[in-house]
Amino acid sequence: MLYRGFTQDELDQEYSPRSMIGGDLTPYVDSYAALSAQHRAQMKVKENLAYGDSPAQVLDFFPAKGAGAPLHVFIHGGYWQALSQRESAMMAPALIAAEQSFATLNYTLAPDARIGDMIEECRNALLWLAENAFNLGFDPSRVSLSGHSAGAQLVSMVMAGSADALARAGMRVRDVILISGVYDLEPISLTPVNDPLQLTPVEVNDLSPIRHVPRPGPRYHVTVAERDTPEFIRQSRDYAELLRKGGHSVGFDLKKGMQHFDIIMHPGTFLPGSK
Repeated sequence: MLYRGFTQDELDQEYSPRSMIGGDLTPYVDSYAALSAQHRAQMKVKENLAYGDSPAQVLDFFPAKGAGAPLHVFIHGGYWQALSQRESAMMAPALIAAEQSFATLNYTLAPDARIGDMIEECRNALLWLAENAFNLGFDPSRVSLSGHSAGAQLVSMVMAGSADALARAGMRVRDVILISGVYDLEPISLTPVNDPLQLTPVEVNDLSPIRHVPRPGPRYHVTVAERDTPEFIRQSRDYAELLRKGGHSVGFDLKKGMQHFDIIMHPGTFLPGSK
């Protein structure tokens, strides 16, 4: 018997979000890329800002129109093995319209990096942003942080392990938005998703957000698509409840009519308080 009594075929399907859209996610990835390219062509942006020495350790920054604006940082998904900041600018117009600056992070993908390395890279990117807040023109005391799918796991683990370091650097994360995320890596280690990841039992324990709930601080917004798989929905509910029991201010939102790949294309998902 595998995880939670699933057969192998059942588990593989539960952790394959594309199974809910007929199997072909190409139209959505193409939309991410096309919209991101359009926004880069039409908006002010500083591209490929290096926060580390590796070519993958870069971010793109869309400045707000006025100095001293809040900052929203997004960490993309792709099951730790696909996508980049280049396809992750679809949020920019809504955030700039809301008078927020926007940064979208890149990180090294599997199999060239392990998930622990990715978490460290995302932490370093945030520390770099804090160090460069004045030059970039945003207010580091008003930061929101979002992640989609695998990106939600990375965000959760950064907050669990590095909140104090970010605070010491002058960055105050006020809102954390977790979108259709993965918070328990055990089932991932039992599916083909694990082929490039090669998760060890120690990594499953050390890198699963459900086993490392952060101390209270920011407001948490846990959201998941109504047309995500039942396991994605369950994981989101369970993590939101763990945060609540841990003393966090947390909201849970099941996004009606949405699925795993279009949920991040709606401003109401990543702008708390909007519809």
